Amino acid sequence: MDFTHLKPEQQQSFDRDGFLVVRNALDAETVDRLTDECDQLAESFLRKPEVLTRPEYNHLDLRPGLLREKALFALVSNSSTVPLVVQLLSPNIHLHSTALIYKRPASPDAPRFRRGWHRDIRIPRDLGHQCLPLVGIKVCYCLTDFHQPDSGMTVLARKSHLKTEPLVLPKGQVDPPDVELCDLILNAGDAFLFENRLFHTAAPNLSDRVSKVLMYGYAYRWMKPEVYLDVPDERQLGRADPVTRQLLGGYRDVDTPPWALQEWAKHHGVLRQPAPWTVEV
Repeated sequence: MDFTHLKPEQQQSFDRDGFLVVRNALDAETVDRLTDECDQLAESFLRKPEVLTRPEYNHLDLRPGLLREKALFALVSNSSTVPLVVQLLSPNIHLHSTALIYKRPASPDAPRFRRGWHRDIRIPRDLGHQCLPLVGIKVCYCLTDFHQPDSGMTVLARKSHLKTEPLVLPKGQVDPPDVELCDLILNAGDAFLFENRLFHTAAPNLSDRVSKVLMYGYAYRWMKPEVYLDVPDERQLGRADPVTRQLLGGYRDVDTPPWALQEWAKHHGVLRQPAPWTVEV
C-alpha cells in the first residue's frame, strides 16, 4: 500500500465535520473494473422490473461475497483512502464491513422515502449517546456521478458526531431541523470517509440513472467484524500482501501486535505511540 499523507486541513475537517471528501480516490480504469464486477454481482437486481411506487424495492444492499472479486479484493488496501484511515485511527485496525449499494430511479410522486437516521456500530444502543468513542471509519466510493440532490447518495448530518443525545425529529417529518444536512455533490471515482458517531441515512434516487456506491468499513481490531463479512480463506490470505493480510483478519487474536500496519506507519513517520498501561511517578 502506497503512502498518502493526511494533511492538517484534512484532519481538521474530519474532526470538525465528522467526514472527509477525497476527490479522485479511484481513477477511471479502476472505476470501470469495479463497476463491471459489481454489475455482475447485482445482475439479478438489475434485471428485476421497476416498481416506481416502491422505492425500497429498487434498493440493493449486498454485503456478503464481495471480496471474491479481484478488483473488490484489491480495494481493501486502496492507497488513496486507507492510509488516511490508519492516520485517523491507528495501525491497529482491520476491515469491519463491506457493502455494495445500488438504487434504481424512483418516482418523485412515490411516498416519502424512509430515512432511518442512525450511528454506525450500534454502540449507543448499550452505552447511550454521551462520551461515545471513535472506533471506526467507513469509506464510500462513488461508481457513478452524484451531481444533484436526491440522486441516491447517503445523506450526512454535519457535526452530528459531537451530539450527546438522539436526533430530534418533529412528528410527521423525516429529517431533523437542527443539523446541517449534507447531500454531497461527487463524481465517479470520488470517495468520502465518515466516522461511526456521525448520524447519516439512506436517501432516495430521483435521478434518471442507477446510483452505485461501495462502502468499506474499518475499525479497531478489537471490534468484531460484521457477521456477513466473509472469513478469508488461506488462498486469499496467501495472495495478499502483509498490509492486506492484516486488514483481512490474518492475525489470530487482538493480542498479536498489528505488525504490518505498525511497520508501515513507522516507515512513513506516522506511527503514534500507544497509551501506556502504567506511569511511574
